[in-house]
Amino acid sequence: MAPTKTVIYLVRRDLRVADNPILHYLGTTRDHGFTHLLPVYIFPAHQVELSGFICNSKAVNPYPPPRSKVGNFWRCGPYRAAFIAESVWQMKLTLETLGSGLCVRVGSFPDVVGALIDGLKRSGYPVGAVWMTEHEGTEEKSDEKHMASMCEANGAEFKLWTDEKYYMDE
Repeated sequence: MAPTKTVIYLVRRDLRVADNPILHYLGTTRDHGFTHLLPVYIFPAHQVELSGFICNSKAVNPYPPPRSKVGNFWRCGPYRAAFIAESVWQMKLTLETLGSGLCVRVGSFPDVVGALIDGLKRSGYPVGAVWMTEHEGTEEKSDEKHMASMCEANGAEFKLWTDEKYYMDE
């Protein structure tokens, strides 16, 4: 059996399949070096209230409430939460029609990705890389730094893709 090499694609706001630069690259490039793709969407604890995801009613949400530093407002209201959930679900369904899937998790990027890397390594699917598109927000930059150091510690490549929603001619 040939050795496997998995790439984890951390989907953030790029919740479309048709014009997704990472999925396009993996689908059209023959020698990218990976045998498996694991697309993952993480509902981030610093942006979305996660207590509704906890199965055990006696368990406490381990993350602080996602409130703004200025004004102490909730970071994600019901309409935005519904829009994100519908977009994640639509991407999952679209990927399933292509023979793939979307792993959906909640928490912080380091917690979730660390658990995935460990689990895949134990299952014989070592992670060769973690890819995500770059974003301009302070918290997003912090997530990117955490992912870079986690990948370095686990011997995986970390790649930030240019976010293609900004075009020079616009």
